[in-house]
Amino acid sequence: MNYSGKITDIPGLRVGHHTDLVNGTGCTVVLCEEPAVAGMEIRGAAPGSREVALLDPLASAQWVNGIVLTGGSAFGLDSAGGVVKYLEEHGVGVRFGRTRIPLIPAAVVLDLGFINHAVRPTADDGYAAAASASTEFETGNAGAGTGVTVGKLLGKAESIKGGVGTASIRLPGGATVGALMVVNAIGGIFDPETGEIVAGPQLPNGFANSIDLMIESPPKDRGFFRNTTIGIVATDAPLDKIGATRLAMAGQDGIALAVRPSHTANDGDAMFALSTGKHPEAVPGDVLHAAALKAVTGAILNAIDSAETLGGVKSAADARAAFK
Repeated sequence: MNYSGKITDIPGLRVGHHTDLVNGTGCTVVLCEEPAVAGMEIRGAAPGSREVALLDPLASAQWVNGIVLTGGSAFGLDSAGGVVKYLEEHGVGVRFGRTRIPLIPAAVVLDLGFINHAVRPTADDGYAAAASASTEFETGNAGAGTGVTVGKLLGKAESIKGGVGTASIRLPGGATVGALMVVNAIGGIFDPETGEIVAGPQLPNGFANSIDLMIESPPKDRGFFRNTTIGIVATDAPLDKIGATRLAMAGQDGIALAVRPSHTANDGDAMFALSTGKHPEAVPGDVLHAAALKAVTGAILNAIDSAETLGGVKSAADARAAFK
């Protein structure tokens, strides 16, 4: 099966970025051409989010118009307001009289201080990201992946540049599962199929195993909210809100396979799920969950592979080239 594609292989989804390479931050939006059923699961202990209560299966809202992933910690949530403004101007959202209210949940990573702690994504930046949304988009140092890093247990100097990545898998029956991930983890990144450490704290001769470091040499308390891997797993298979929530849970399992350790006290790991429902036949939940593991881990690996050195933090490729 091919899972090297992108989330926009699912018809009706578009992705847009605002990227600030000078200040090391940005935001990313996934827009749904038609309303999509959505769910969410949070496993990190330090999340930052907006409008996520409406994703509860008991909440009355049955769909959303898109999702925002952003840098800037709590400040960056302002970018979602710009996406709401853009969609309102285009007549998208729940109708209330003569007004339409777009439903746009959002989650954040903390990239403050990666280069400049005082510059964060704004509503104008979210508007620009929405206006640029397309089926073709950049990965690596783009959007919410601009200022993110991984493998941080030995400090910033030995960490590795993270990024935004994507992948998709087409199931034999024709349905598609895709993922978009922003990888900003204290842990290292593993290829779950080979067990190889593809990014981790740098030692003179290779990447350290972050799980072993956590056990044998616990890190100093470096403050709150320093990490967080967030993302979206999407499908064109029809799902209700409970099914979408369970798909988000499978996405979290994908994080746990590729990011080790994950879901720590200072991570805000959050996964959204989207179902456009355009595939004509239902797909068993366990099949979708297996595909979600492939798509999410593929997107995480794509984020690391496509990231470039920035802000004094080496890419995984540049780090490998420097090993003795």
